[in-house]
Amino acid sequence: MKLRLICLGLIISLCTGNTCIAQNSSVEFWPETDIWYRLNQSWRLSAFIPVTKYNESKNLDLNIYLQADYAWGKTKHLILRRLVDDIKAQQMKGWLARGGIMEGWSLGESAGEYTEDMVFGEIHRRTPLNNGILLSNRFRTDLRWVGQDPVFSYRFRYRVMIEKEYLTGRRSIVPYVNAEPYWDSRYSTINRIRLIGGATAAWGSRFAYEGNITYQYDSHYNTENLYALNIIVHVFFETKHSKNNK
Repeated sequence: MKLRLICLGLIISLCTGNTCIAQNSSVEFWPETDIWYRLNQSWRLSAFIPVTKYNESKNLDLNIYLQADYAWGKTKHLILRRLVDDIKAQQMKGWLARGGIMEGWSLGESAGEYTEDMVFGEIHRRTPLNNGILLSNRFRTDLRWVGQDPVFSYRFRYRVMIEKEYLTGRRSIVPYVNAEPYWDSRYSTINRIRLIGGATAAWGSRFAYEGNITYQYDSHYNTENLYALNIIVHVFFETKHSKNNK
């Protein structure tokens, strides 16, 4: 019940906030496809392909992420989950490390205005709480080369997330909320904060669908207050070895 109230409160705050600060805000649409390929119970490969559609223009940005995950360690309390990134029910591992690369560029009328190369690394700590709630802490470092004449910069990002799974037959629904501040070396300060509320629905063993509303405050973005609708289709694959070791 508390988690539902948190989600509702976040959505209301985003809607009411848009009215108060419309003079310095923008709206975007973020469709995305995520492809997951499980090698075994610890290793997994994935590719994220998000697109940014700017509501005020016909411009688009495209990003392609390639990454690898390694999960290990037991949690204090045993918990079996079918989460967005662990679609089949299994024991949740307490730690996850992720590393990868990203290429980004602009499309449409603004083609060539935005380019980015990035190398990143993440460490996740996942802690089951009472009543089936999962608390996740993630620390991430981005090494970036942005612009047509790339200048190196880096970011530190910390995200805290709360989620809870609800099972209805063979289907799984996971509402969640998270908050993430960004520290950017270009400004030597925390210049960005993101608040996200949404849910993921697993449909069978191959697909999951996710939707969320994002509010972002960025003191150095074109508009300080950004609102985005994010729609994600997750597609899951795995090796025969992984299937045989469930």
